[in-house]
Amino acid sequence: MTRLLTAAFLVPATWYLCKRAPFPVFLAAAFLVAAVTSWEAYRLLAARGSRPIRLLGIGFGLIVVWAFSALPPHVDPAAVLAAAALAIPVAAMALREDPPAMIDAMASTMGPVVFVTFTLAHCVGLRAVPGEDGSDLLLLLLVCVTLSDTGAYYVGSAFGRHKLAPVLSPKKTWEGAAGGLFGSALGASIAHLWFYRRLPIPHAAAIAVLVWGADVLGDLVESAWKRAAGVKDSSGLLPGHGGLLDRVDGLMFAGPVLYYYWRAFLAG
Repeated sequence: MTRLLTAAFLVPATWYLCKRAPFPVFLAAAFLVAAVTSWEAYRLLAARGSRPIRLLGIGFGLIVVWAFSALPPHVDPAAVLAAAALAIPVAAMALREDPPAMIDAMASTMGPVVFVTFTLAHCVGLRAVPGEDGSDLLLLLLVCVTLSDTGAYYVGSAFGRHKLAPVLSPKKTWEGAAGGLFGSALGASIAHLWFYRRLPIPHAAAIAVLVWGADVLGDLVESAWKRAAGVKDSSGLLPGHGGLLDRVDGLMFAGPVLYYYWRAFLAG
């Protein structure tokens, strides 16, 4: 029941932010998501003994989100990552006592900037696409990822026999992955028939497959982080769902995949 109540709040709030919220409101929510997911990622790293420089990493993550918003002052996301790659080692050498601790701080601080906030910031890049395409692209992404996760869960629970990645996530199965592919295809079909009718069917099919694969990969990557930390959830922020990072792990890889697919095949 707790899980359903949390979902009953998250689903309409997410739909509003994607389709109806003014862009500054959406961006404020994106900053909050970036800060919380970064904090949870640093919490996982700290649980396995690392000592990241958290505030510095979260700060660079927020600048990356701004860079993808396309708002002035314009910032190149690649320039933000380059600045982080320079500033974080300097801070690590200044704040840590010996070379092993310095290297640990460099790697553990930079990791969430690259694998969490930079990847998730592509969702902001999708929403920033001019016109109705921006909100439709982001909603397409969320529908495909959500239905992919739902299909994987229920099909895997009912029919799962063959383990997908037993070292990382023993409960995930190939049967569940097939259910996730069906869910992603269903999501792309709903988008084409409902709110994104101008999306050609061949592109909808290709997006469904690519987003599904990226969703599975993102889920496994976060599972590796949690297993290394020895925890079940990234936090207890969302009752019945774990942490915010647990809810958006698929978007970490699916967001960039859809963003660059749009740029390569749909932008013009």
